[in-house]
Order: sequence, then structure tokens, then C-alpha cells
Amino acid sequence: MRTLMALLLGGWLLGTLFMGAVAAENFFLIDQLLDSSSHSAFQNNVARLPAGEARAMLRYLVSELNRFYFHVWGWVQLILGAGCFGIAALKLRQKKLVIGFSSMLAVVAVMAFYVTPEIIEVGRSLDFVPREPPPPGMAAFGRLHAAYSILDLAKLLTGVWMAVVLVRLPADTKRA
Repeated sequence: MRTLMALLLGGWLLGTLFMGAVAAENFFLIDQLLDSSSHSAFQNNVARLPAGEARAMLRYLVSELNRFYFHVWGWVQLILGAGCFGIAALKLRQKKLVIGFSSMLAVVAVMAFYVTPEIIEVGRSLDFVPREPPPPGMAAFGRLHAAYSILDLAKLLTGVWMAVVLVRLPADTKRA
């Protein structure tokens, strides 16, 4: 059971890091493509569009992809968290693991059922809206994004703590 929990936790922690990297890289890739793509057909098609139109369309595409990824990742995290919590509570019966995984699961629930849907809704209201002057929803989007990042970091740090607890757990210990 410890091995299964370690696999679930490892996937959860790796997935968290991967999602952050993918979300950021998707937006950086837009500028890379527009500035230095060596694909001539792409550059010819971009040149035919009004100024800024290709960037707006690519940002919209990336936004929708990220929205989908984070929505699905929220559900995957709930499954991984439920698995870790279930093993900790029902099989290993270690108080630290139960507390840690229940904390992580609570954070993920807030993210999946409140923060992510709100970010998606506010983000969609900002699609194709001029950024100068900053639209009213931009401040709310920034607060939600910051909340997600802080919660995700708290979850990640708690997950690292759970990994340490799991590694240090004596092999024959069943109760704490």
C-alpha cells in the first residue's frame, strides 16, 4: 500500500509541476511562433491578418486549452487525493498522513469547485477585450490567479511533506 500511495503522490506532485510549466509555456510559445517561426506558410498567413489579430486568436486558443487542462486536472487531483487519503486512513492509519492528505484534498476541492470555474468564467469575459485601459474584470482575474497559485503552492509543499512522512514511516508501522 505504501508503494501505491507513493506512486499516486508522485503522480500528483509531478502533475502539479507539469501543469504550471505547460500553462506558462503555452503563452510564451505564441510570441515565439509570431516572432521567429520558420514555417513559411504560417508566416504568410499571419502576414495577411490585421495587426495583432493572429496574436489575439492564438491567445484565445491557448486560453481555451489551458481552461480545459486545468478543469480536467482538478478532477484528476480529486481522484489522486481520494486514493492517497483512503490508503492513509483505511490501510496505513497514520495520523500525519491522514491530516496531510485531507488538507491537500480540501485545497484541491476549493480549487476544483470554486477557483478554477471562477477563473474560467472571468477569463472568458476578458477574451477579445482591449487591455488598454485595463478592463474591470482584469483585477478579479489577477486575484483569482494569485489565489490559485497560492493554494497550489500550499498543496505542493504539503505534498512534499507527505512524501517525507511516507519515506520515514517504519515499514512495520500500522498505527500512530
